Amino acid sequence: MLELRRDGGIQTYHAREISTARPVQVHLFAAGLTSENRVLFRRIDRLPDSERRRVLDRGESRGTPYVVTDRLAGYADFREWVTMNAADAPHPTLDEQFLQLFEPPAGPAPPLTLTEGLEAIENPPKTPLRVLPLAAKSLAGLVLGVLTALLVLAMVVAYFAFRPI
Repeated sequence: MLELRRDGGIQTYHAREISTARPVQVHLFAAGLTSENRVLFRRIDRLPDSERRRVLDRGESRGTPYVVTDRLAGYADFREWVTMNAADAPHPTLDEQFLQLFEPPAGPAPPLTLTEGLEAIENPPKTPLRVLPLAAKSLAGLVLGVLTALLVLAMVVAYFAFRPI
């Protein structure tokens, strides 16, 4: 084992497999087989084949349950990986996950108290500068580029036309 990476009830260590030197993660259940940990162990059996293949070993060492997996990149911890990938967990598509990043928080904003409302009136938020739409920016850039090219061309012509012989 190389280093402790997370300790949220389940200690996750980065490690290397001795025989192949490939990177793995060792997840130690320091609290033992609590009811929550038993549920996680049962959910491992309900993982899809592609995810279940990532479990390299599991068992108990000196009374401490453990699971050895490939590196679980993209997941906060072992618990999240099992929960998100178990057969009984909902599987949002990548598009749904992407759209969830831009959803506003659920529910209306809480009403302001009187002091917060007065402070908002006295110190209104700064309004951002108006930004040209993308099409106007593109057109302005095109016009500026053409004018710059014409100016450079005029300077080259003037140089050759008025140079002393």
